[in-house]
Amino acid sequence: QKQLESLCPSPLPGPMAAELVAPNGRAIYWKDLSVSVPGRGALLHAHSGAVRAGRLLGVFGPSGSGKSTLLHALAGMAPPRGILGGSVWAVEGRCSEEGSTGVALEDLGVRRRTAALLEQEDAFFSELTVRETLVFAAAFAGRPSSAALRDADRLLAQVGLAGVAHRRVGEHRSGGSSWNGNLSITTGERRRLAVASAMAGEGDADNEENRYSSSPRVLLADEPTTGLDAFQAARVVGLLQQLSAQRNCATVLTLHQPRASIWRMLDDVMLMAPGGHVVYCGPTVDVLTYFQGLGHQCSLEGMNPAEFLIDLVSIDSEQADCASRDAVRIRALAAAFRTCPEPAFSRLVELSVGSCTAASGHARVGAASAVGPWSAFRLLLWRSLVQSVRDRATNALRILASVGLSLIFGAHFGVLDRGGMPTARSVASRICLLSFGTIAMAMLATARALDRFAKESAVVSRERSAGAYSGIVYLAAKVLTELPTDAAFAGLFAALVHWQCGLHADISEVACTMSLVAVASAALGLAVGAAAPRGDRAMAIGAPIMVVHMLTGVIDPAGQAAQRPTMAMLALRSLSPIRHAIEALCISELRGLKLARNAMDAPRMGGLALITSGDEVLRQLEVFGTFESNMWRIIGLIALHLVVAAVFLVIGALPKKVRIAGRPSDVELAAGQRWWRCLGLRRRRFGGKSSAPSVAVSATVAVSSVGGFDLSGAA
Repeated sequence: QKQLESLCPSPLPGPMAAELVAPNGRAIYWKDLSVSVPGRGALLHAHSGAVRAGRLLGVFGPSGSGKSTLLHALAGMAPPRGILGGSVWAVEGRCSEEGSTGVALEDLGVRRRTAALLEQEDAFFSELTVRETLVFAAAFAGRPSSAALRDADRLLAQVGLAGVAHRRVGEHRSGGSSWNGNLSITTGERRRLAVASAMAGEGDADNEENRYSSSPRVLLADEPTTGLDAFQAARVVGLLQQLSAQRNCATVLTLHQPRASIWRMLDDVMLMAPGGHVVYCGPTVDVLTYFQGLGHQCSLEGMNPAEFLIDLVSIDSEQADCASRDAVRIRALAAAFRTCPEPAFSRLVELSVGSCTAASGHARVGAASAVGPWSAFRLLLWRSLVQSVRDRATNALRILASVGLSLIFGAHFGVLDRGGMPTARSVASRICLLSFGTIAMAMLATARALDRFAKESAVVSRERSAGAYSGIVYLAAKVLTELPTDAAFAGLFAALVHWQCGLHADISEVACTMSLVAVASAALGLAVGAAAPRGDRAMAIGAPIMVVHMLTGVIDPAGQAAQRPTMAMLALRSLSPIRHAIEALCISELRGLKLARNAMDAPRMGGLALITSGDEVLRQLEVFGTFESNMWRIIGLIALHLVVAAVFLVIGALPKKVRIAGRPSDVELAAGQRWWRCLGLRRRRFGGKSSAPSVAVSATVAVSSVGGFDLSGAA
């Protein structure tokens, strides 16, 4: 304290300095913070500000003023191709062993676990209960299992969710109940759950045996009142204010247009104008006096100050003369704020920054990982198993799809050769049956993998951005829990089709091939999902890839094509799991098969009616490999798809370096920012449960299987 006082040119206010260095408190300070994009200009103009420990800062302004951009910049995140300028520090009060207090500095960011960002969309695993969601959040933050359970119970009571602790989160934001009858939480409860998840893993400062495992994180909430009614909105903001004071930690939230009751809860406010201009940042009680000094007085008595301030910085774009006057007024307000002297707290922090960096060479940096890879893998494995087992509706629909497709296939193709000796007439039907079955299993597995990956991407991105686990660990847990189920459903379909149609191939070989092609296609879906930033775009990429695999995978019943395939087509053919699966099934079905001749089929089938063995058919089809070699090729493609998925997940987690003006080192932006994020920032969910794409694909395959012509001439 004496060192800080000696550095300050003027006496420091005692309460302000004491609040700054209070133990277990965290404030934030930023200087010359700006965000710009080449070709678009500044999204956020350079400005400085501070939020003291235990205070709630509300950021509000018209649409397009840069509120979300500011919040992400404080969290260490930049938009696509964005350039982040300035410096952001977390100023933490610490108590030494001798009992004296001091100031520690950290780079503020989500990945450094000094801040927690609450996005507008609340993403959770739908089949987990509220309590389980908090237990997993605390465990990923590095808390032991017993401590994670205590943290969850404490947070449930703290945010008022103890009454719904054992209720599943659900998918419907409207809340109340899900479509399959299970109770789910409401939208307001989801917001409170998001707040509790952000604080999970901090421990309890009031319990001597369970002190904070880490200092309280700065909460950055992006429009937490969106979609809530007035009562629930005030309740959420009141909760943030209460937690900010209890945890003695700064909290920042953006608001679109706060009502009067919410306005009174804010300790400090920041007013932003269109174009990313900051026109005020300071105590709430001083904002009207400040603008009155600039000639803008709130004349209507009883008017909500927030409405007056938003009107003050809004631009009427419908009338050119009004828009011009509004733009001039906003530029004047922004210029006036830039010339204002910085508050004593900002000067104190800046001086303490210089003191710390001069002594140690750099500010203290938070750890990069909260939990080890093995522990993270076990947590991910258990969570994925719980999610899969509890999703009974999806599992039931997948069983229905497999059984239903097999019944349709059996009804369409019937018992081949009516259970008698195989004939040349049934060869085309056998090849058609095996080809359509392989395509069906491949399409179902790919659609399910893409849909599930898209639904989980928001939660996984949030956890990975906080450094909870790596993409490879997540992929390993996902492979062990989901790919075996894909293989099981494909094996069920293969067994039922074999039983109904009387295939010559061994049932174990048919089931093994169908299972492997389903696993390979699911692994391809994981690779596409890892490469694409959004679920709809993953579907847009995955569908053409599967069409190419089908085109290069289906065997031409005529034997040799009109022209020899090019090297490119041969390469695509080697990458098609459908091709290798169909070849393996044809080898298993036709090799060694004796065919009965029927001269009456000669006018219809020509020379094909004179073929006496399946080996001759394989030679005509140019299928020369073995069943085992095709199985190994499919296994190789599975490994290739998983490697590609791992590579894209690793690339997506590479830290993006942005040079920060005035600092000796670069600031590492949060993980989860992919180099292709220009494709879009947010993930859009599919409207229904994860089984909807699978059911749609099942229906499409069923219609396709009964819509094709039988190449043998008659069913």
